[in-house]
Amino acid sequence: MTERGTYSTPAANWIERVAAFYVEEGMPLIAGRILGYLLICDPPERTAAELAAAVDASSGSVSTNIRLLARAGLVSKTTRRGREAALYRLEEQRWPGFVQDRFDRVSRARDLTKEGLRLLSGDSQRAARLREVTEFYDWLTDQLPELWTRWEEQRRNTRR
Repeated sequence: MTERGTYSTPAANWIERVAAFYVEEGMPLIAGRILGYLLICDPPERTAAELAAAVDASSGSVSTNIRLLARAGLVSKTTRRGREAALYRLEEQRWPGFVQDRFDRVSRARDLTKEGLRLLSGDSQRAARLREVTEFYDWLTDQLPELWTRWEEQRRNTRR
């Protein structure tokens, strides 16, 4: 599964779709490709050179994007005795933390909109749009903890 630049296979097309999705989330294209590739490659660990060949990117670009994914907690680096090159793998068990960071942004956005409402407290007409957005963030922030608890319960039950 390391065919260089072969973007006509179903797996390669899927990797491109994953990359495009994460580009919309603000992630660089190459990071999205690496993420997509590491989600499905076998074996699950790859060297930077193998990743570069698989996603048709330069070694510098792969290095930069691996660091970004590692900071997000999604990719880890390991070494093996007898191998010079480091190996990278997706940390799928960290995915919930990655999503939790996005949930935390919802709370921070709500805090910002509430601050804006306080700023505009004497001007209800100007605050109307902001109030609508704040109500949405309030609702979403109230729902997320229960959703997260249900996920954790489901994971515990499926691991028994």
